[in-house]
Amino acid sequence: MNPIYSHAIALVSGLLIGVFGNYFANRLTDKAKVRDSKAEEIKSFRDAKKKMPELLNEMKVDLKLPSMKSCREFIISPSKRAVFNLNQPTFRYHEDEHAGLRSKIRILENLGFVFDITETKTPRYQFNENFVELLLNN
Repeated sequence: MNPIYSHAIALVSGLLIGVFGNYFANRLTDKAKVRDSKAEEIKSFRDAKKKMPELLNEMKVDLKLPSMKSCREFIISPSKRAVFNLNQPTFRYHEDEHAGLRSKIRILENLGFVFDITETKTPRYQFNENFVELLLNN
């Protein structure tokens, strides 16, 4: 065989091995990162559950209500007596029922479990879908 052809075949073979090797290495690395990320999220959820079991249990019960299964927003109100004009399904958590409620919500926000979507003076938040799954399954 001509040396030029054998060198060309070796070059192309080496390139293909390098490209495919890099591709599969990246896929395995990505899978490992996702797995580690999920494990870290579960650990964070368990830590949060230890800090605020009553609040997370109430959220879980609320999310299981048939009429509220697709609801992902909640507000913080001072008490049950406070009146709000809500034009869409929204959960309400009351400061007089949960000591340090705003601080607990800040912890959940820092963990990425809820997002502040406040537009008025009333604090309003949205649940992260991964957090909803963790709540419903744990």
